[in-house]
Amino acid sequence: MEVKQDGSLPPVAVHGDARQGAKQFQEDSFFWWTSPSGNVVVGGVYDGHGGSNGAVSSQTCRLYSLQYFDSVKEECESWSVEVWSQKLESLFEFLHNTIREKFLAEQGVKRQVDEKGIVRLPSGDPVHGGTTASVAVLLRPKSADEGLTIVSANVGDSTTLLIPQNGKFDFLTVDHGPENRDEYIRVQKLDPVQHPEKLLYVYDKANVFRKYECPLVFLEDGTRDPTFVRNPWGNGLHPTNVRYEPAVYAVTPRVISRDTTCIAMTRALGDFYAHQFGLTYQPSVTVQKVPKDAGRVSVVVGSDGIWDCWKYEEFSEYINDKLDKNPKVEVVVEQALNFSIEKAVANFGSKHYDDASLVLLVYNPQ
Repeated sequence: MEVKQDGSLPPVAVHGDARQGAKQFQEDSFFWWTSPSGNVVVGGVYDGHGGSNGAVSSQTCRLYSLQYFDSVKEECESWSVEVWSQKLESLFEFLHNTIREKFLAEQGVKRQVDEKGIVRLPSGDPVHGGTTASVAVLLRPKSADEGLTIVSANVGDSTTLLIPQNGKFDFLTVDHGPENRDEYIRVQKLDPVQHPEKLLYVYDKANVFRKYECPLVFLEDGTRDPTFVRNPWGNGLHPTNVRYEPAVYAVTPRVISRDTTCIAMTRALGDFYAHQFGLTYQPSVTVQKVPKDAGRVSVVVGSDGIWDCWKYEEFSEYINDKLDKNPKVEVVVEQALNFSIEKAVANFGSKHYDDASLVLLVYNPQ
């Protein structure tokens, strides 16, 4: 690791941007933040769902995330990894509750909260909408003898990748999707008194319009149904991205008539009505120590509007190639976003491609 002549270590370069897809509302939001000393750099992406309520959810998270980090800009410099983990968990809970307040405060719409914390319309129907959340915190090494530390927290399917200049990419987030066995087990273990009805994890099978009638991803013992593992397309499934992963949903059982949900994730901020069935706002937190001699390290936080268009290894190669040719992160972000949108339109059509957001953080000790 090279130390500059003034004794300081190289900074983390960061930039982010987003593109609206074919939807009516831009439901993606992003942010980045740097502490006064530059020793702490944060990037985050919020991918909303639920139309205008999804946009409100993600924009609320962006605004209050920036306010939060500004409020701790001095003290966070000395936080340990353990404290960072606790603070991110608390931040996610705060953002979740703040979305509820924003839903209630919407002008011209009379809403109320029931005893379960669900925001409801005068009709009694729940207010739909929420957002994923992925936040990566880069802690610069305090000396030339140390490497970079990355603390990452997420709910949902907005993925964060660690991309070394030399070597294989790694995931810094947990994919909270209905194909995740750990998430299936988590929901099954919920207290049956508090959660008498639980989310079903199903494949999205062609021509089945009542999603609770779609085939279950897991057998009762938590193993995947081998019928669909062996021959997904021959059994009526369809891919959801270019990696040919079958489309899956978390849905409410047949007996639920009012608070029905069909969502592509098992954890999210907002979506208050779905928490009674097992959805949760509590994030997965990971800690990654990067060796001091790892060379350039990139961290990419992106929404599924990015990841649905790529195989992860191809994206990693693409980012490294672009940074090799032009180390300016703002240029690489714009190139990656524009190319991802081109790929999305080609793969999913001009009327069906998703919003896309991306934050790129680069630490280069050379």
